[in-house]
Formats: sequence, structure tokens, C-alpha cells
Amino acid sequence: MDSQERLRRRKEFDASLVYGTRKFNLLTGRDEHIGYREKHDNQWTNPKTGIIDEKFVERRRCPLCNADNFETIFVKCGFPHVRCKVCGLVYVNPILNKEEYEKLWSAEDSWESVLEAQDQIKMQTLEAQYSLDIATLYVAKKKDISICDVGCGPGTLLGEAKRRGYSVFGIEPNTRCHKHLAAKGIEYTAEFFPLSKNIGKQFDCIFLLNTLEHLRQPLKIVSEVAKLLKPSGIIYISVPCIDALVNRIMHEKAGVFAGHSHIQFFSIKTLSALLEKTGFEVLEYETIISEIGVIKNYLSFQDPYFGEHTDVLEFLTPELIYENHLARNVNMAARLR
Repeated sequence: MDSQERLRRRKEFDASLVYGTRKFNLLTGRDEHIGYREKHDNQWTNPKTGIIDEKFVERRRCPLCNADNFETIFVKCGFPHVRCKVCGLVYVNPILNKEEYEKLWSAEDSWESVLEAQDQIKMQTLEAQYSLDIATLYVAKKKDISICDVGCGPGTLLGEAKRRGYSVFGIEPNTRCHKHLAAKGIEYTAEFFPLSKNIGKQFDCIFLLNTLEHLRQPLKIVSEVAKLLKPSGIIYISVPCIDALVNRIMHEKAGVFAGHSHIQFFSIKTLSALLEKTGFEVLEYETIISEIGVIKNYLSFQDPYFGEHTDVLEFLTPELIYENHLARNVNMAARLR
């Protein structure tokens, strides 16, 4: 797949380009999800301090280099977002304790409603097809490719993989997603990752798509993924990119930041470092989802997610954003050494 083909296909699932930002967010119920977040995102905050209440707290060192040397860059919904002074990783500290966090994610309903919207499924299906095509470039050509998706949600990627004849397995603790996985005939475990028991399987390729940013101890997570891979197996990760232009411009106002959900934010540099620390060789990376509509709305002094911008700054194009690795998510493929 050459660079022009990749560009064309990335644009196909970039909703700002396909629908327009406002229309897509309304079609997929993001207005209701944002309303839900506005009501509930401060539920852990101590009103006297404006910070997460001590009864919910888990403090941590840098989840990449283990240093305890950081600076606070902003606080959102009571959660301090900090930057490690040693390795540069941006992470939330403190975070919700394990009990509160697992209770939240096993029953999370608002975002799952967005994932079930037909226009969201359409975009995510195209993205899943693209991710499968990139990841399997590095998998040995054979009849039966085995795929695992950690945090597989309703099984969009695994459903596409199954249609290709691949063996598939999902890891997903959210109860609302289980009915979708069962309907698609996808074998899964409802455990949180890392798993507490041996599933007796190994895979050619494991995906973590919009998952690693949610999980405490990302080094341990990727190390556990490595144990589930066959020799020279592939890991394919997609996470929000802290260096994305939308984040550089909007700072804490960007929707990616909340505190209770996304608890670390990788750059190309820090994600590469994590993979190298856990025994992987980085094969390639790129960024996806330009968020160009959000950016132009914000620069037009409109609601970034529901405004309708005039075409300000015409030099700001999806091509410029992609070529400079400034889109919302960084995707990275790596091989187990």
C-alpha cells in the first residue's frame, strides 16, 4: 500500500472530512454523551479542594520510567494531568483506585451508545479494515491468522477479521458489549486485562485500539500482551497522541482529557520507548483522524464540537496534519523480538 493509497483510505474514516464535525457528532449521539459527562465527570471531586477526593485516590509514579518527578500542566474534572520531568510522558496522577475504576468501566453505558450508532459503526468498520491491512503486512502469509483484540468493545475489528477467515478472540469487560460479541459469534473473555488465568492461546497479532490509554501500568500490559504472542508476533496499538494539533491548540479543553478515563497520553517518542522496553521492535507509525473540523471551529471562536466554522486558515489541510504526525491518534506496529 503506497503513501497515496494510505492517505486516501485514512480520509475515508476521518469523520470531520466525510460528514462535517457537527453533523457527525449529532448523528452519533455525542451531544448526549457530552451532556452525560458534564453531569458526571466531577462525581469524584472534593468540592473543597477541586481535586479528586482522597477516598477514591490511587497515586502513582510515572508509568513509563517509574520516576516520581513531575510537573502539573492542568487539572480537569478534579484530576491533575502531569508531565514526567524525566521521560516526558503525560499522565494523570492521582487516578481512581482499582475498585472504583473497574466498577466504572464494567458498567459504562454512555460511550457504548455512541459506538452503537450506525454512522459510528460505518467509520469504525473502515478504520478496522485499514488497521487489519496495515498490521497483517507484517504477519507471515499463511492460511489461518490468529487475531486478538484487547478492549475489543462490540467487536467491530474482530468481526472484520472473522469475515476474512482469521481466528479471533476478544478481551472485553464491559457487559453491554457482550451481547454484540455473542451475536457475531466471537469468542471472548469478560476479564479485565491482564488476565488472571491462562487462556491457552497465542496469536499472530494483538490489537490495542483506544485501550492502552485507559489501563494502569501500561508497561505491564504490553509485557502481558507479549506473552500471548507467537514468536515474532505483531502488536498494533492506537492511542490518543498528546502531540496532536487539536491538543496543542485546545489544551485541557480538548475532549480527549477528562481524568477518569484516559490516564496516560503517549507521543510517538514515549510509545516507542514503551514498546522497546517490553521487547518489541517498532516497525512503523502514523497518525489518524485529523480533527480538522474541531480545530477550525475552535479557531473560529465557535463550539469546537458543534460549531460550523468558516474556512479559516486554508493552508491547514488534512494532508499537512497527517504528514507532520499531528492527527488525533498515533498508530504503531511493532514486532516481538
